[in-house]
Amino acid sequence: MSVLCTDTAKPCAYSPLIRWLTMTSNVNPCRFLAAPQSGPQASEPQSRTTLILAAHPDDEVIGATSVLTSVGGAAYVVFLTDGAPLDAALWSSHQQLPRSDYATLRWRESIAALSLAGVSKERISCLGAVDQESAQAVPLLVRRFATVLADVRPDIVISHAYEGGHPDHDSAALVAYAAVAMAQPMPEHWQMTSYHGANGSFRCGQFIPSPDADPYELAIELSPEQREFKSEMLLCYESQRSVLQAFVASADSERFRPAPDYDFALPPHPGKLWYETQGWPMSPRMVRR
Repeated sequence: MSVLCTDTAKPCAYSPLIRWLTMTSNVNPCRFLAAPQSGPQASEPQSRTTLILAAHPDDEVIGATSVLTSVGGAAYVVFLTDGAPLDAALWSSHQQLPRSDYATLRWRESIAALSLAGVSKERISCLGAVDQESAQAVPLLVRRFATVLADVRPDIVISHAYEGGHPDHDSAALVAYAAVAMAQPMPEHWQMTSYHGANGSFRCGQFIPSPDADPYELAIELSPEQREFKSEMLLCYESQRSVLQAFVASADSERFRPAPDYDFALPPHPGKLWYETQGWPMSPRMVRR
């Protein structure tokens, strides 16, 4: 995560096609994620295993604190990248450190944050990509994530959407899509929100409407206690504090949707992608190749 979020999600005014299923935070969201066809009245799942594939350490808290706090120690978290770009100028802090030390710092922060939700370090892993470079290793990352899925056999996988917000978010969407399709048994595949720049403006906490997506999203309203807990988890990522301030201040809900059937050979939306506007080294052509 490397940008400030200044525009949080607004209810469904941006798309008349979406039906919002709103749940309060005292309900386990996995009750619905595990059996979406049953609707919000689905029975409490038994022994459901949830796995979150996050592009960077801190993305799991930004997008899925409600899930982490509901399933606690039953969750697995897999990071696509180590959170340390090759160019130290892209780091949020600690530019004086060697890159390996910065990556270690990011790893330790993730363990501290997730421990608050009861996720042990044995359930946290990293696929080993370099931050901002994951698109160059997608086939390898798909194989690695497929191995994780075969070992864990999750009932639910939650990852990023393909929206052009960050190249690693897009890679995570592709890696999850490809690996889940090969998994036996195949888990329910859901997406959490991140950020994007569709229609020329920065948006955080809402999806780009997709013609290939199911016509509903699940909105989890966080209680005051859960918002405070999310803030505490984000504060564990001290190296990212400057870019996480808006998330600490404004997170009041989280949204999830079934993963659409993307055509990853096409851009996620017309016009410039958000990461194109940031001067980062990765181009859309490199991400989609």
